[in-house]
Amino acid sequence: MAFETERKKYVREPFKYYEIAVGATTYKICENVGPIPAGLDVMPLVSSARKRPPRVALEGGIGVRGSISVDFNEGLDYRYFGTESSPVRFWINWRARNVGYEGGRISEFSGYIVNGEYNAVNFERRDYVIESFSHSATGASISGKDTLKMISGDRAKAPRKSSGILSAALLIDGTTFNLIPAGIGNLKYPASGWIRLGDEVVSFTRSADAFTVVRAQYNTIAEEHGINDLAQLCLYYSANISDILYDLYTVYADVPAAQINKAQWDDEIDLNLPGLYETLITEPVGVDVLAKELCSSAPHFQYYDERINSIVLTAIKAPPNVSQCYTAEANILMASTLIKDEPEMRVSTVIVRFGQRDPTKKLDDVSNYKQAQVRITPLSITKYGGVEKYKVINSRWISNGNRAAAIRVAARIGRRFEEMPRSISYNLDSRDADTWTGQSMAINSDLTLRNSAPYDRFCMPVQVLSVGESKDYQYQALEYTYGAALPEDEDSDDPNYRPVYISGQTLRIQDGSGNPQTLLEAYDSVWPDLLAGYNVVFIFDLSCVAGSDDITEYAVETSSGNEFSILTTPILLDVRGLIAGKGGNGADVNGTATAGGPAIALYDNVRLSNTGVIGGGGGGGNWVQDINAKASGGGGAGFQNGLGGSGEVGSVSITPSEDGSNQLGGDGGRARGTSGGEPSLADGGAGGNLGGAGQFGGGAAGAAIALNGYTITYINTGTILGAVS
Repeated sequence: MAFETERKKYVREPFKYYEIAVGATTYKICENVGPIPAGLDVMPLVSSARKRPPRVALEGGIGVRGSISVDFNEGLDYRYFGTESSPVRFWINWRARNVGYEGGRISEFSGYIVNGEYNAVNFERRDYVIESFSHSATGASISGKDTLKMISGDRAKAPRKSSGILSAALLIDGTTFNLIPAGIGNLKYPASGWIRLGDEVVSFTRSADAFTVVRAQYNTIAEEHGINDLAQLCLYYSANISDILYDLYTVYADVPAAQINKAQWDDEIDLNLPGLYETLITEPVGVDVLAKELCSSAPHFQYYDERINSIVLTAIKAPPNVSQCYTAEANILMASTLIKDEPEMRVSTVIVRFGQRDPTKKLDDVSNYKQAQVRITPLSITKYGGVEKYKVINSRWISNGNRAAAIRVAARIGRRFEEMPRSISYNLDSRDADTWTGQSMAINSDLTLRNSAPYDRFCMPVQVLSVGESKDYQYQALEYTYGAALPEDEDSDDPNYRPVYISGQTLRIQDGSGNPQTLLEAYDSVWPDLLAGYNVVFIFDLSCVAGSDDITEYAVETSSGNEFSILTTPILLDVRGLIAGKGGNGADVNGTATAGGPAIALYDNVRLSNTGVIGGGGGGGNWVQDINAKASGGGGAGFQNGLGGSGEVGSVSITPSEDGSNQLGGDGGRARGTSGGEPSLADGGAGGNLGGAGQFGGGAAGAAIALNGYTITYINTGTILGAVS
């Protein structure tokens, strides 16, 4: 009896109430229960409530947003409208005073009352954005979606629509214009940036409403623009995924910063999706569309976690080690398990197009991309009857110099979905419902059998897609498979691996605007930081022909001076293609041949794996005279081929000298003449091959590698033509 008395001192009862916030006013409403808890000023008008949990989209995107719908009874009110002596009908007055309710907040507070008293610490809050309202004579209904509703394209676009227009026509060679209405420049445009006029992008600087521009930027074509044409401000990004999304959400979609778990985003990106993403957006695009693009370009998914009222970001990656396995015997509620094959989610071939040429063109224009990364998983094709399943990603966010990001996309998507995954639904009791949406767990039931061994029951790793709450917890999950790496995946799962890919024909390693770069500058354009533990690798791939057009300039320079010294392990130059200096020019008759140019200059210690060719430019060949016949020298080999000389002198026949090629020098000219009846023949000196001097005392060869006091640790020496000193 004494125990019963003590128990009655602590009575804990479940309780829910709702807040509706529009503007500066917050309305608190609960179910029609009595008595109302002490310390809580609420109106008892709630008749019912329904919720749908969020569902993540592992294949990329925002998924299905969580939602709530609450029905209310009509009632008389004096707390918010009317007076205590003259109460009025609540919902009719609420609607009249809150016309701008869309985008307001409706929150569910779920918890418990202790001994009839309200204490906020006992309640969990879940926020939703008000989407719709309806009412009748007997009551009202309010529906809302989670915070990701705010990024919908019908309410949030980036960049915002510009309103400045040309005050006069802009001719095709014009470089200045004014915008109207007066004052629009200071009001809506920054001091510098990019503007889209028709299908042309121009860069600008501004003073008030007067703009000075550089025409035909980003591979667009200069064209005439008429009076009143729109000057649309463009939006440029070069940042990591976390910072780009944060800017899109908080600046362009007005998502409250408190509902973004930025610290979690930063950690997830740093560990799993590091690197910079770059684009120029030339017209207003829905923030939800841009977010989905980013989910594909940097493979991850986002969802709103209603337990913590925050948007969570999770990378697609190898599954974590899960220690606990939830079994049918101990955890999964009876007869609640259902497994379904998801053949449409299998991916055998991933195609990532990147390096957008013209940002004004449509994303699905295949010709508008400079490069593509293709990853094929042969096992996924043969295992499933020879049927290929494609995933195509056209990315405006992966720049031409960022093949590392394209490789990572293809590898992550290919490995995650090379197996046909199985979706699984099951119910858990509240005591086992700690794992939540987006997280991983392991399931064991008589339905979870290995594909390769039909009678082998096992713990199936799954990724939770959604969790619904009722009397128990309803889980929707997807089998968590992750295939083996392919050789072309490089080390894309290693967070410390920092590759920079250099492809195609490139002059002195350039940025997107054609300006020469050191390898350090190329690294900084792709990766946001440089830490001691990073494995920094520069890959000159098989398609690469890198060189110089000046005999005094190196084709490749590592840095301005030892900036990579903070690395524990020196940078790796992985040369699979060709790095060559400029070829020297052959001597004209009575002229002088020029030397070849150098290939690589070190300003840091390096590791070198050379399976391609590194060579200094060949020197130009010298001119030659035989009696009265004179012949010019051939051009030296090099990235920019050395030119053959000219001015052959001979009375019978003349063969002009040849230019050099990338690796071979050109032949000298030939002149034939007569002197006193005796024939004479002059053959000019050939240009030097890579790393070789021009013939007959022609120009010297350029250096292959200038050490400048730094060291090389050779992994593969390969073919090095020219001096290393």
